Amino acid sequence: MGYLHKTLLVFGLSMAIIHLSHAQDGNAPEDYIAAHSCIRKVFDLPQLQWNPDLAKAAQAWADQSKNCKLKRSGKCGESMAAGPNLNGSYAVQMWLDEKREYDYYEHKCKKPCSHYVQTIWKNTTCLGCGRAQCDDGVSWVVVCKYDPPGNIAGEKPF
Repeated sequence: MGYLHKTLLVFGLSMAIIHLSHAQDGNAPEDYIAAHSCIRKVFDLPQLQWNPDLAKAAQAWADQSKNCKLKRSGKCGESMAAGPNLNGSYAVQMWLDEKREYDYYEHKCKKPCSHYVQTIWKNTTCLGCGRAQCDDGVSWVVVCKYDPPGNIAGEKPF
C-alpha cells in the first residue's frame, strides 16, 4: 500500500474516530483500544490489549494532573493531552494528528510527535488510560500508559 493511500486511509479512520466519539462518551477502554487500532491496522501492527494495572496508574497520574499542566510521570511509555471537553477518543486523535510531523525514513520529528510514534510502536502490546477533570471545571486531562514503552532512541517504531 503506497504512502498516499495510507495517508488517505488514516484520514478516513480519523473521521470515523471523531464520529464514534460523538456516539458515546469516548472514555471506555474499548474507545481507547479502537482509536489506537485504527492507525495500527494501517501499518499491519499487532492490536493493543487493555491492561487494568496500566489504567490504574494512568488514572492516578491524571488525578495528580488536575492543574492541566502536562508533566510526564517519568514511568513507562506515556502520552498526555488536556483541553476543554476532551475525551479519550479525541486525545488519541490529537496524538495521531502528529503523524504529519513524523518522517519515517529519517526517523525524525519536524515538530513534537512522540505521542504519534508511541501509538505505532510495534513492540508495545498493551495500554491503560485515565481521565480527570481539571481544576478549571471545563478542561480534562487524558493520560495513556504503554507497555513495553516505545520511543526508544535510535530505533524506528516498526
